[in-house]
Order: sequence, then structure tokens, then C-alpha cells
Amino acid sequence: MTQAVQTARATVRLAGADGTVVRFLAPATVVLIVIVFATLAPGYLAPGNLLSVASASAILFMAATAMTIVVRAGGIDLSVGVAIDLAALASASLISQGYVAWFALLGGLAFGLLVGVANAFLIVALRIRAFLATLSVWFIGTSVQQLLTDGGAPIALLRQRTPDAFAALGNASVAGITVPVLAAVLIGVGAWLLLDRTRWGRVLTAGGEQPTATRIAGRRTSASLASAYLLAALIAAFAGVVLASRSYGYSPAGGQLYVLDAIGAVFIGATLSRTGRPTVLGTAIGVLIFGLLNNGMVLVGLSFYWQGLLRGAVLLLLLLAAATLRRESLVPSLRFALRRGVRA
Repeated sequence: MTQAVQTARATVRLAGADGTVVRFLAPATVVLIVIVFATLAPGYLAPGNLLSVASASAILFMAATAMTIVVRAGGIDLSVGVAIDLAALASASLISQGYVAWFALLGGLAFGLLVGVANAFLIVALRIRAFLATLSVWFIGTSVQQLLTDGGAPIALLRQRTPDAFAALGNASVAGITVPVLAAVLIGVGAWLLLDRTRWGRVLTAGGEQPTATRIAGRRTSASLASAYLLAALIAAFAGVVLASRSYGYSPAGGQLYVLDAIGAVFIGATLSRTGRPTVLGTAIGVLIFGLLNNGMVLVGLSFYWQGLLRGAVLLLLLLAAATLRRESLVPSLRFALRRGVRA
């Protein structure tokens, strides 16, 4: 009996040590990427280049923060890119028609918020699984964009005729830091406060991790789940307005480019938690990994076709290392992730 207890205690200590190592995998990956590209590309660590990495990653961080909220609620949102695109389309169209900046901002937010309303209705009211509901919204939203733009024609704004207030959303700087970066930081801090420091966040997390027990305890999980999709769509819509401002127009499917990276960043960040819980800080590290990696590959002149392979390899190796250190098979981990994704 004594030997069995000692063996059990040793196993617990070993699991705890491995869990601690897993939590440092993502930060260690950041350090490794920096060391490799600082060696290969002179100027990689220059302040100007690091600021450009932060600026280029700002919209991805907003999209990933939106994804973090819905994954924390036990769901997933494949339509984040649609909310970004519809908001960019609406705001760019309003500016091109001569409307003032604040009206274009509100129009973009309202247009993107429709995606959240549709998701909340399908998932909460009709009880359709989150994966299928958001996939359906993705199809519908993509077609809506094509119908509204005569098959996907871009909208280009003349810089001279673009209101300064609207252009500032994506291009202005404060003390050398661009407005999108400042906005992304504010959104991240706000999301962290909501998720980790409010009753709403505790109910949302409990509903995502133990939905049955939370309902039995009398918590209103449906309301928190619906509000999670609305908030995610609103954040994504703001990212779309910033994207339209920064690019001076609307490019079809421009927001779709952020969806997979956002999902990847969320699940990379979840390795920081002992329980695999997505957090805003973890997501920020995941976005940082993608941003530093993208910038480094461009500076060393790596072919575009190899960039996707390297990004996928880094993501796969990180998740495999986390699964191995936790003494898990990757199959149950993927099954758990998919179950969270398809659960309504």
C-alpha cells in the first residue's frame, strides 16, 4: 500500500512538472523564433521592424480575441471573417458615398453585428451546433458580399477624399504606436477583464466547460452564450472597419485570411493553461508567434509557397509537444477540440 501511495505521489509530481513545462512551450517558441531570425536577418530586432510586426498583427489579434470569447464559451466561430468583411464593405461603401466618419463606423459595426445576431439565433434559439451554424453563416455572408459588390468587385477610396477621422483609425500613430495597435490592446484588456474579472465571464466559462452542471446550478448559460457571439461579432466588425481604413477600401474576402490564424492562435494560447482553457494572454502569445514568424520569413526572402508549410509545421510541432508532455495522445485532444467546436 505504501509503495502504491508513493508511486501515485511520484506520478502526480511528474504530471505537475510536465504541466509546468507545457505552459512554457509557447513563450519558448517565441524566444526560439526571435533567436533564429535575428541570426538570419539583420535588422529583425530593430525597433521599427518590431513596431511593424505589432501593427501587422493588430487586426489578427482582434479577430483572435473574438474567437477566444466564443471558444471559452464552448463554441467556435467560423464566421469571424465574414463579420470583418461585411463591416469593411459597409464602412468603405458609406465613405465612398460621402458619409461622415462616425456614421461609417456605426454602419460597419451594425453590419458586422448582424453576423453575431444570426449566430446567436441559430445556436441558442434553434440549438444548431456551433460549427454547423457558423459555417452556414459563413456561406451566406460570403454570398451576400458577392451580391452587394456585383460579383466581388473591390471598393477603392481616394485618400484625398477620405475623411481624416476615418483614415486615422487605421493609419494614425500616437507616440510612434499605430492606432490599430492601441485599439487592439484596449480590446484585449477589455476582453480579459470581462472573461476573468466579472460574473458574466465566470458563468460563460462554467457554461463552456461544464454546461450541464452550470444549468443545474441555475445559471443562464443561454444568455451568456448568445452575448458571447454578439460580442465576438462586434469586435470582429471593429476589426473590419480598421481594415477598411488601413487599406483605404474593401477587398473581397480580406477578412477570411484571419480566421485560421485566429483559431491557431487561440489553441496555441490554450497550452499556457493547465486545463487547456483559452485566455486572452495566451491568444496574444499565439498571435505574436504568427506575427514574428511571418515577418521573419519575409525578411529572409522565403518563398510564399514555403511560408504556409513552415507556419503549419511550427503549429503542429507545438501542439504535438504539448500533447506528448501531458502524456496524451493527440487523437483525444483533437476529439476534445472538435467536440467543443461542434457543441451547441
